[in-house]
Amino acid sequence: MKAPFKFLDSYSQGDMEVFFGRKKETENLYNALTGVKHLLVYGPSGAGKTSLIECGLRNQFSDADWFALTIRKGKNIGESVFTTINEVLKDKLEPNKALNFTNLVESLFAEKYQPVYLLFDQFEELLILGEQEEKIAFFKAINDLIRYKVPCRILFIMREEFIGHLSEFEYLCPTIFQNRFRLEKMNRNNVQQVIEEILDAPFYQDTFTVADSQLLAQKIIERLPDAQKEIELTHVQVFLSELWERASEGQDGLPRLEDTLVKDSDKLETILDSFLKKQLKAMEVTFGKKLPLEVLALMISERHTKLQLTSKEIKDELKAKQVLLDEVQIDNILDIFERNRILRKLGSEPNIKYEITHDLLALAVGQNLTEDIKLRQKAVDIYAIYQDRIALFSQTDLDYIRPYKTYWDYPDKLKEKIQASEAAIENEKNTALTQALAIAERERGLSEKAKYRSYIAVAVAIVAFCFFCWAIIQTRNAETQSQAAIIALKNSLNSDIQRFKNEIKNANNNLNIFKINNAGKDLIDNETNKIYTLQKQQKVYQNKLDSLNIHN
Repeated sequence: MKAPFKFLDSYSQGDMEVFFGRKKETENLYNALTGVKHLLVYGPSGAGKTSLIECGLRNQFSDADWFALTIRKGKNIGESVFTTINEVLKDKLEPNKALNFTNLVESLFAEKYQPVYLLFDQFEELLILGEQEEKIAFFKAINDLIRYKVPCRILFIMREEFIGHLSEFEYLCPTIFQNRFRLEKMNRNNVQQVIEEILDAPFYQDTFTVADSQLLAQKIIERLPDAQKEIELTHVQVFLSELWERASEGQDGLPRLEDTLVKDSDKLETILDSFLKKQLKAMEVTFGKKLPLEVLALMISERHTKLQLTSKEIKDELKAKQVLLDEVQIDNILDIFERNRILRKLGSEPNIKYEITHDLLALAVGQNLTEDIKLRQKAVDIYAIYQDRIALFSQTDLDYIRPYKTYWDYPDKLKEKIQASEAAIENEKNTALTQALAIAERERGLSEKAKYRSYIAVAVAIVAFCFFCWAIIQTRNAETQSQAAIIALKNSLNSDIQRFKNEIKNANNNLNIFKINNAGKDLIDNETNKIYTLQKQQKVYQNKLDSLNIHN
């Protein structure tokens, strides 16, 4: 038997008996929907946005008042809207490019004759993972739906740190920021009261007993640093489950929860990280140290948000990454993760997808990635940026990219561009070498010839003064050729200086791209260092050129 608490799962409509601490917020959210066509619901990760809507808000409506569908991005949000609505229609629609959101909602309303509510949960997935064309099409469609006559209300539910990404699409949907509702995390006092209500809830009386709910709640709250005023309820649920497991050890009857189960070493803010490490440790004997973590690494984005993947997609990606797991092992790992409530299944056959059960757990996975996995993911990000550049790569670019090949092989498009860049650089080197050798040989020949003629002129100076003068003229010609060589060297230095300027310009463009796309501190620092190195090299060549100008 597992601990009865919600653990990492969101509260759903049937959990109202144990959904505590959000009565006021539920009423405020219900009121915020009055008279509006759409509402942006946002707040920090772990605040309980999904639970507030799926349990609190859903229980404010009767079945006649609304027909609500929760929609996630999936591979393409437009396709997800169609699939979600089509699944509940009796008269199924055939996929058709002419179908838009208004057509779909109208078909749904015609069958159900209930106000339609579209709940776009984890909406930041579209903003940070969607293709530009996909996002533009979505906001155009939403703007049309907002102005359509069919009774339909839309909720966009997202983490507040990504809300700024909406600004880019405000021109397509001008009212997107007009109606907003922010959900805050609970403070310590509220959470303590919630814990007491959970421990005393009649719903749980058949699964455990409690010695003193108030004392135990106080002990749990004390496991937080004094400075931390807001608490992740998810951490509390995981910790309650941990206490239940401790109380169950060696017990035949109902586990008894009491304050003595709380250890001095317990830390509430790290309980989720401890839980994850404990589960991965238990799987090491069967699957090895890193392999289960490789599976979880696929389930998070570069910003440590949850991703949805099918079993086939997971297997294909692991194969591409050359992770040595057969399909049976992967199925076993997914099954264990699901049983231990690390992953959950979404949808139905044949379109079942897996996702990590909570944003905070996805964050914990990201914080536990090995250096190899991090560098592999960094390689993928870098390759994506470089392969879209129009110009060929400089030698500095190639030197920057090359170390990441150890962790992730070049994609075909990037490989072709690297080969073309290497060939161009080699050709440039060969051309420069040939020109330099030709100039050197010509200078040597002219110098030897001039010397020889000067010696003859000296030997026969008395009888052939005119020949001596002619030799002097030839020497001067040689000096002229030498000056020509110096001019050629100056031109070569100018060419190198211009090349450095172009590379610095490209690097600055990359740096701007990294900053705009929030590529991460490592990428930004690397590109900044690259610019600094190029500027130093340019200065060296400029000094050489200046020296030639002074002495000639």
